Amino acid sequence: MKTDFNAIWLASPDVRSTYSEDGAVLLDIRKGLCYSLNPVAARVWGTVEASPSGVDLRGIVDVRETHYKISREQLERDIAEYVSNLEHMGLVQRNGKFHGSKAAGARG
Repeated sequence: MKTDFNAIWLASPDVRSTYSEDGAVLLDIRKGLCYSLNPVAARVWGTVEASPSGVDLRGIVDVRETHYKISREQLERDIAEYVSNLEHMGLVQRNGKFHGSKAAGARG
């Protein structure tokens, strides 16, 4: 996967979230769909959600890096994959635009 480290990621305004020790549940209120995130993906989501003006991949990695005992390169790959999956589901916006799957009901 080609990763654009300069892209700015924003949480979709249509998504509501709740957290537990098991991760998070996201509700897309526009599509009426719920998504379950494991604890690691929930932390990535939380970093994006806590950045109202957006955050790039390096920013997410910088915040999360002290919490995991893996190489920065592996963390970058994992976070890029998580964010790509969130984008595909229409839960985050890249550079202020939806790039998600139309089949998933995301705006394009």
